[in-house]
Amino acid sequence: MISKLELKNIKCFNSAVFNLSNLTVFCGANSAGKSTAIQSLLLLRQNYNCGKLNTGKLSLVGEYFSVGHTRDLISHSPVGESLSISIDDVNFVSDLKKAQPYDYHISFDSPPHLDHDLFSADFNYLSAYRLSPQNSYDTNFESDKLDLGIYGQYAIAALVRYGDMPAPNQKLAKHICPGVDEVDDRAISLARAFKEAMKLISADFDIVTSSHLTLDKVSNTFSAGATAYQVRPVNTGFGISNVAPIVLAALCTREGGYLIVENPEVHLHPAAQSSLAALLSLTATCHVQVILETHSDHIVNGIRVFAKENSLENGFVTVNSVRASKSGRVVTEITIDSDGGLSDMDEGFFDQAEKDLLRLF
Repeated sequence: MISKLELKNIKCFNSAVFNLSNLTVFCGANSAGKSTAIQSLLLLRQNYNCGKLNTGKLSLVGEYFSVGHTRDLISHSPVGESLSISIDDVNFVSDLKKAQPYDYHISFDSPPHLDHDLFSADFNYLSAYRLSPQNSYDTNFESDKLDLGIYGQYAIAALVRYGDMPAPNQKLAKHICPGVDEVDDRAISLARAFKEAMKLISADFDIVTSSHLTLDKVSNTFSAGATAYQVRPVNTGFGISNVAPIVLAALCTREGGYLIVENPEVHLHPAAQSSLAALLSLTATCHVQVILETHSDHIVNGIRVFAKENSLENGFVTVNSVRASKSGRVVTEITIDSDGGLSDMDEGFFDQAEKDLLRLF
């Protein structure tokens, strides 16, 4: 698990320290810099995945995130002569004097050691942009591993291919599925756990999947309320199709792994957002480090409610509130205690509803 992320001269940060916990939330105004912390982790993991970290270079383009040129990564007003990304005791340091502004990579001062589980554990990432509902979805025939795609574009294909197999995170699956004792040795299938988890967000949820092998495509339909009639995803709105990859990713991240989701609230009703927050909090209790970026107070409040109702230990949830000031970026660390209370507040921390109400009344 990552406990601390430290950035120096990365994008909008001359220097910043982020403390992370089992469940970490990044929030703040648009363009405040909250995405930069997550993007730094994505850069490291995608370079490890393709074997480039071992070469002493960090490519700035890849599957998870493409920052652009070196000049796009380096702070516009750097302090000192080095750029660095540090996760716990693992440091990636680059000499700014050697940086070429239009290169698509930076070189490390010395080959980094890669003995952090960020580089070995399960890793699932879902971008803020997720694929809209489709009549059919592509199969990821290039991979022999369970891969949902960063836009959720392979989620239905993964459900078709692996649905009858045990859910990778059996601890979470057993929490979700009713009537299965914790000590029961029977494995819960991914399809069963997925359906039960989705019902926590949409009570009448059901799904039927189909494989079209000759077209390298899959398709699905959803239930239409209390009837047995099945409808296409394009006729059910965006919410269900957007949340399905998140739920699958939670169930497919093995214990000890990482789940990063940007804007999980997209296209969801406030009640569904709260339910999803509870599910992601439950995922974090099943030995998955969950990292979220959100603009939704319903997500944050849903996590607070889960913390209170399940007596999560103090420090289990950390919120990093990021805002811009005249002197630079300010990071305020806020923890959620076992009663759902907040250890601190920050200017602009989900207070817009109160401000609007004061103007109305």
